[in-house]
Amino acid sequence: MTLRLLRTGVLLALTILAMGRVARGVTDDDVRRAIEKAREYLINQQQADGSFGANKAYGASESALVFMTLAYMGEHPNRDVMTKGLDYLLKADADRDFGNRQGYALPMRVMGLSYIHNKLLGTKRALVRQRMMADLLRIRAGQSLAGGWRYGLSGGGDWDFSVTQWPILAMREASLVGVEFPTDCLVKARDLYYAKQNPDDGGWNYGALGEDQASYGSMTAAGLASVYILADVLEPASGCPCRGGQSQRTASEADRRIDMALDWLKKNFDANTNPKATGDFTRYDIYLYWLYCVERVGIAAGYKYFGTHNWYKEGAEVLVGKQGPNGSWGDLPNTCFALLFLYKGRAPVLFNKLEFKGDWNMHRRDLANLTHYIERTKEQMFHWQIVNLQVPLEELHDAPILYITAESVPEWTDENGKAQQGFSPEQTQKLRAFTDSGGTILVEASCGNAAVRRWFTAFAKQVWPEWPLLRLKPEHAVWSADNPMKQKPELQGIDDGVRTFLFYAPDDVSCPWHMKAFTAKKYLFDWGINLYTYATDRAALRAKLAGRELAPSKTYAGPVKAGPRTLLRIAHVRHGGDWSTGANYAGFARLAKDLKQKAGVTLEVAGPSAVPFTEGGVGPQDLAGYDVAYLAGAESLQVDPSQQEALKAFVSGGGMLWMESVGGSAAFDASVRQFAEAMGWTPRLLPPTHGLMTGRMDPAQGYNLTSGVEFRRALRVARLGRAYADLLGLYDGDRLVGLYSPFDVLFSLQPYEAWDSKGYQPADAEAVASNILLHLTAPGAAAPTPVAPPAAQP
Repeated sequence: MTLRLLRTGVLLALTILAMGRVARGVTDDDVRRAIEKAREYLINQQQADGSFGANKAYGASESALVFMTLAYMGEHPNRDVMTKGLDYLLKADADRDFGNRQGYALPMRVMGLSYIHNKLLGTKRALVRQRMMADLLRIRAGQSLAGGWRYGLSGGGDWDFSVTQWPILAMREASLVGVEFPTDCLVKARDLYYAKQNPDDGGWNYGALGEDQASYGSMTAAGLASVYILADVLEPASGCPCRGGQSQRTASEADRRIDMALDWLKKNFDANTNPKATGDFTRYDIYLYWLYCVERVGIAAGYKYFGTHNWYKEGAEVLVGKQGPNGSWGDLPNTCFALLFLYKGRAPVLFNKLEFKGDWNMHRRDLANLTHYIERTKEQMFHWQIVNLQVPLEELHDAPILYITAESVPEWTDENGKAQQGFSPEQTQKLRAFTDSGGTILVEASCGNAAVRRWFTAFAKQVWPEWPLLRLKPEHAVWSADNPMKQKPELQGIDDGVRTFLFYAPDDVSCPWHMKAFTAKKYLFDWGINLYTYATDRAALRAKLAGRELAPSKTYAGPVKAGPRTLLRIAHVRHGGDWSTGANYAGFARLAKDLKQKAGVTLEVAGPSAVPFTEGGVGPQDLAGYDVAYLAGAESLQVDPSQQEALKAFVSGGGMLWMESVGGSAAFDASVRQFAEAMGWTPRLLPPTHGLMTGRMDPAQGYNLTSGVEFRRALRVARLGRAYADLLGLYDGDRLVGLYSPFDVLFSLQPYEAWDSKGYQPADAEAVASNILLHLTAPGAAAPTPVAPPAAQP
């Protein structure tokens, strides 16, 4: 076995490698299918005795790798294939049954056992811990005098870097499940990596048996991944604690070494070959080993790109294109390495960390440690990554949260080459566009830096002038979204009425994350879980290559058509309450595009369309010429007597009111009912026979809203058994003058999340909004049969 902006409006999310049969570019569905085929292939290779593969040349070595791969992928130890595999491996003697491949196989056995450890109980767990400790002691005894390891764990002077990465991996995984070991062997390993790193280019070669080689891909990636682990164990406090508003500026040797190796990968990355390798190290099996090592670095370092290369996407395109019909990539080891690359690299990204000109990474392991804490707590794989503001807006949305930790004010260079403080106008516009397209930002003044504090409060007013930066209230959901918190960090936030989209920590939170202060500062780690839970409204995160846009709805797949009217003029009405809430999410723009494409209806909307979104709109006295008056809010509807008269005149002339409770607000719902009473109108729930509900609005054709309608998380329990839309007609006698949705519609059109928003799923919101407007293209629709007035919304 060989193992080698701001006034111009909101931005709206506006050399792919083609290999084999995936010439269109790989998708997450391609990757998911490839993973499942490979998983089944591995499982089908199990022999009657519990081993994997028929090749016994290397004893139980291949079985250790296959078991480790399946365990990492979450196969439960109670499953027959894992039970038999575990029994086989536990019986294997360290020095007799691994075909002189102990340097690889024993660490793999330790890793596999660590992945199932927490799923075992009683005697079986005790036996597994005993085996792990015995293997770790054997590995420690087999370390060479130089600090590395070799195939046979013979000690002495024999070592290479291909083997050496595996004992380091095993010790890290064992420590994560509480199997401790002396770290003196890791100190020796670190010193060896430092001594053998190429000072000219920052890479590594094979080691003792190939010291005349130049640096090449697989060994540089393996070396860098190992240095990350060693630094995490041996130098966890680099840069911390803070003093006087600054991190300690003594350069970490580990950081310097890491940066050198990262530069090598940025310059030399190639998804098609093991870069800079020569001779025997160019083989196909070494190439797959290279990709496995790349995945380890990409996850550890948090980089989506090495240079200009999206390492996961490019690697996945190659691997999916080269997978065999039986699900393998050749033999068992190669299949395991390819599968681990695809499976591990596919995990969703929780946080993006912003790289900018200035001190943006003083606590470089903050997100790595926070993300790992969340992984362990949630028993689910997550990633974090580093981004910059040169990438397209959509790439900022790889993660729900953009994390900006600044210990100096950011800088940019103007067209005259002069340094300017802050972000450039283009960068600023992109940050605003990120929040207006559903993103959440966490800003930290690293070490409580005073200059950053002064800058950011002014910057927030510039970018989000509509809403103030305020201290979070004790009842804010971010304090209880997942973990009820008694001890809390000092936090401020900006809320647009739909959600808090920006959180600001004026004091340091990143040092405790960076230093793994799980005990002393556990509340900060728990708050990290709360933050992502709040930002996502507990929705499942998408895999790395999955797009944000949802697949077309099968429920609403039928054709729709308009009535005789193909132009509707809509006025977003100003009133005395929070009338503009939600306008920054451009729901009307999305709806207009959809209705034009599907039904040929043109919407002309007069309302806020640029920063600041609290300006614009149409007053009730200025509705002449409009077909629809849209009134919304999340707090209350406030219409004075003169405005009431103007609205009465509007509907008397044939206009229609469309009212919506943004976020499903109970306060707005109550104010609408008071408004209807003041106007002398009666709210009635549209019956299931009404054309707006059935979609049959002859001659217009819409969607069926009487069954199969789905809601956001906050309504799922309340709407069990009631899978239909709730629309209320406002009646002046028998005449329909308005439509009201007590549940959120326009924001819910978007594939964005808002905590506790009581609305529809995007496709369902689109169907509701479309039916409202299609109804207006077919004048003369019959009034519904009256039904009992509904109770207030759940």
